[in-house]
Amino acid sequence: MSEHGGPPVSEPAKGGAAGGAHPLSLDAPVAVRSLDMSQGFPDLKLPPARSGAPYRGLAVLVRSGDEPIGWLWVEAPATGEVTAEVLERACREQLAPGSGEAQSEPAPPRRAGSEQPQVPPAFVSHVITTCNQAPAVVRCMRAIIASESGPFELIVVENRPAHSTVRDVLRSAFPGDDRIRACDEPIPGLSRARNAGFRAARGTIVAFTDDDILVDPGWSGSVRQAFADYPDVSCVTGPILPAELETPAEMLMERFATLGKGFVRRAYSLDRPPESEEQPLFPYTAGYFGSGGNAAFRLDALFALGGFDLALGTGTPARGGEDLDIFIRLILAGRTLLYEPGAVVWHPHPDTMKRLSSEVFDYGVGLGAMLTKQLVAGPHRFRMIEKIPGGLGYLFGPGSRKNASKGPDYPSRLDRREQVGLAMGPAAYARSRWQERRLNAARGRL
Repeated sequence: MSEHGGPPVSEPAKGGAAGGAHPLSLDAPVAVRSLDMSQGFPDLKLPPARSGAPYRGLAVLVRSGDEPIGWLWVEAPATGEVTAEVLERACREQLAPGSGEAQSEPAPPRRAGSEQPQVPPAFVSHVITTCNQAPAVVRCMRAIIASESGPFELIVVENRPAHSTVRDVLRSAFPGDDRIRACDEPIPGLSRARNAGFRAARGTIVAFTDDDILVDPGWSGSVRQAFADYPDVSCVTGPILPAELETPAEMLMERFATLGKGFVRRAYSLDRPPESEEQPLFPYTAGYFGSGGNAAFRLDALFALGGFDLALGTGTPARGGEDLDIFIRLILAGRTLLYEPGAVVWHPHPDTMKRLSSEVFDYGVGLGAMLTKQLVAGPHRFRMIEKIPGGLGYLFGPGSRKNASKGPDYPSRLDRREQVGLAMGPAAYARSRWQERRLNAARGRL
């Protein structure tokens, strides 16, 4: 558990490998902590790792009060004793001004305090999707409730309702709480479940969270504040940080595709694109924008976009890509997405090599399916064709930002699994679209 009250953590300061510090330099197990530098750094005595072995490293999410500042990677001695002096020195070296990634484009104009309208806090509908994972759902919900500071509701969408115990467990865990509702989406697919959730929502803001995520205590406040301060923003995302780094597979996942995108507030829109040197494929490198497990939307934006694409996402042949797709569609529709570093959530990485290999493959399929959808049906598909050469370099070039963080000893078999998945993406998307047409045809005959 963190020293700050949330689960433990990942991400170099300001989104980059600050001061050369990087998970490449550490071997599992690595302890994860969250510390408030405004209260000074403590001497830490690390317990044994989950395996019983001593921790070999320490990853620290550094905050100043509630604001995340950056990420430290520190070697841990066999004694498990990491002194305040070591932490302070690492902070100076790794989080020094200029060591991180500069903000490429400022966020849209923030309302000044005197301009804040005196209106009630927004009503937020939290949508949690699950497949009969009742204990995880309850943990997720308790964390959301603890983080809330305004009016809200919790909508749990069961995507595997046959024999599900979720409703019974919710009644037992939250008796008489009318803020909690459950609904079923019997047709498999994460996009279907999320769409069912937002269509049942009564709030003006809809925040999506996966059942295995634990939100940080300040998460809800950060999301609410972002929407209040930036009235032109239609979507807010934030860092998804690993709950633990106990195994080699978890460390490899951190090198493959860290889900935390740094700690710099960024706005993404067509009229404020990032520098081409940083994101040459904008807006198609949607992984920069965040992930669907930590994304909140204005309800009117979701309806205007038609929700998540039913041919994409976990539970379909496409296996994923639905969140990247909706981020791209939102930006291409002329709307603004804000990455808010204070909206932190914690998520487990795959802890075995088998699970990691499967997740890497699924990621490749989902990415390939999403890119195929944008290429054949996207509103700017002809402009996208011009980006294909640069896209190939980004996906496969060892020096690209996507691949540089993996390091020279990253297993080539995982690269091959991702590439095979990517190659299968077009066929997976075609199959998913075919299944969707058959389903719609069958409904039309009823």
